[in-house]
Amino acid sequence: MRRRMFRTSVLGAVILGVACLAGGIGAFNGLRETAGQHVGLAPSVRRMCQPSATIAKNLPIPRYLSRRQAGNTLRVAAEEELRGGPLDPTLPDQVLELAQKLEPRLKGSAVYLVGMMGSGKTNVGRILHNSLKYTFFDTDELVETVTGKSVSELFKEEGEDFFRTMEEEILQQLKPYTRIMVATGGGVVKSMKNWDAMRNGLVVWLDAPTSLLAERLEGEEQKDRPLLDLSSDAGEEGALEDKLATILQERRSLYQRADIRVSLDNAFEAGKVSPVKVALRVLKEIEKKIDEKDARDEEMKNYTINRDNINKLVD
Repeated sequence: MRRRMFRTSVLGAVILGVACLAGGIGAFNGLRETAGQHVGLAPSVRRMCQPSATIAKNLPIPRYLSRRQAGNTLRVAAEEELRGGPLDPTLPDQVLELAQKLEPRLKGSAVYLVGMMGSGKTNVGRILHNSLKYTFFDTDELVETVTGKSVSELFKEEGEDFFRTMEEEILQQLKPYTRIMVATGGGVVKSMKNWDAMRNGLVVWLDAPTSLLAERLEGEEQKDRPLLDLSSDAGEEGALEDKLATILQERRSLYQRADIRVSLDNAFEAGKVSPVKVALRVLKEIEKKIDEKDARDEEMKNYTINRDNINKLVD
C-alpha cells in the first residue's frame, strides 16, 4: 500500500510538472471546467509547480510554439513523414487555421487518442498539441518516467497486469485536467476504469488497417513491443500482420466506443499516410462532432421555447 501511495504521489508530481513545463501556470488556469467556467489552480498547487517542473524536465515534451514556429514544425514533419507523392504546401496552414477556429469551440475539452500500436497516436498528438495549444501527454512515456523502466522491462519484470494498473493510475491523475492532448497505449481501452477517465473528454480512435501497422512496425525491435512476441513464428511471412490482426479483432468492439473514428484506410492513398494529414482529418472530425452537438442543442432550445408557448396558450 505504501509503495502504491508513493508511486501515485510521484505520478501526480510528474504530471503537474509537465503541465507547468509545457505552458506555465497561465496555460492551466482551467484545471477543471464547471458549467463552462474555469476554476483556477489552488495556491498550494501553484507552489508545487516549480519543483514538479524539475522532476519532469527530462520528459520529451516541448513548450508551446508560436504560430510561426508551429507552422515551421508542421512543414518539417510533413516533409519528413510524407512517403511518396508531392507535398501539399498548404497542408500545415490548413491544420493551424482549423485548430485556431476550433480551439474556443472545444472549451478546454481534453482529447484522448486511442488505437493500435503503430497507428501514429504520439506523432499526431504532438501536432495537435502544438496546433491547439494543448499540453501533451503520452501515457507510455509517463509510465516509464515514474517507474524508471521501459515498457518492455515492466512487462518482463512486473507483468502486464502491473503495467495496466500504472496506466489506470495515470489516466485517473489526468482525469481532472482540461486542455490536454493524451496519446494512450494500445490496450488502454480494455479497462472500464480508463473509459471512466477518458469520458471527461473526447475519445478519438485512429483506425489503421493491419497492413499499414505491419509496414510501420516491421523492423522494430520486438523487445520494444512486448505484445508482438513472434519468437515462435520467426521468419514466417505475414506473421507480424497476422499477430496484429488477432489483437485488433480482440479490441475492435472496444475501440468502437470512441466518440470519433478516423479511418487511415480508404481516405488516404497507400504509402502516403502522414501524421500531418491525419491531424487535419482529426480536426475536421472534431469540428463535425461539435457542429452536430450545436445542432442538437439548438433543436432542443427551439423545442423548449415552443413547448413553453403552447403551455401559455393553454393556460
